[in-house]
Amino acid sequence: MNNRLTQFLTTEQLTPTRFADLLGVQRSGISHILSGRNKPGYDFLEKFITRFPSVNIEWLITGRGKMYKEMNKLQLFPVQPIEPTPIEEPELFSGSPEKKEIEAENPAKIQTESILNPSKTVEKVVVFYTDKTFSAYLPE
Repeated sequence: MNNRLTQFLTTEQLTPTRFADLLGVQRSGISHILSGRNKPGYDFLEKFITRFPSVNIEWLITGRGKMYKEMNKLQLFPVQPIEPTPIEEPELFSGSPEKKEIEAENPAKIQTESILNPSKTVEKVVVFYTDKTFSAYLPE
């Protein structure tokens, strides 16, 4: 098993130290397992499976099968995709009558009717400047 664990670390580009930290086990424990001195216990295997669920645990323990479980897209993404609905965007520069303009003499007087949804009103407008300052305007 120590050879398969070494193979896994190589494939995942993990050092034994980083691997021990990821699993939350003693670094010396990983060293002993990799050297063949100790065999991994239940706690180690449980932490391994929890942290790396895509690894085939049968491969790790017995050497049978492939290193990684074969997962299809349905297993990875069980939620059905939602078809996007097209959004009709208003023409910003056409001068159509539904667009409201800011009064030039006082920028704080902003029309409270929303361009995109007439049932909503504007609560606040914030303008950000290139010198990292901003101004907030509230409708009267």
